[in-house]
Amino acid sequence: MPDAGTTGDGECRPLPTYYFHIKHADHVVFDPDGGTFPDLNAAREEAGDALRELVGRAILSNQAELPQAIEIWDVHGHLAAEVHIDAAIPQIAHRNRDR
Repeated sequence: MPDAGTTGDGECRPLPTYYFHIKHADHVVFDPDGGTFPDLNAAREEAGDALRELVGRAILSNQAELPQAIEIWDVHGHLAAEVHIDAAIPQIAHRNRDR
């Protein structure tokens, strides 16, 4: 991931850093390193991709518990967004509604 972006006037600014904390039913796995993204929307898209991959791995390895969401935190310690499993994998939401 790049470390700096260019504004419309050619000025370089550092890209924002976001941390992806993985929420499970009874605990959270904290991201100590974070990653840089052009904006929150890009971080949200990456979190959705990461959550789909984590759920897929959990299913393939027959884990009893699936990750439920990824919380996206900014460098100031504020929750910026959250991607839930049913938003990242719409088939799960449909299956839960049909029950």
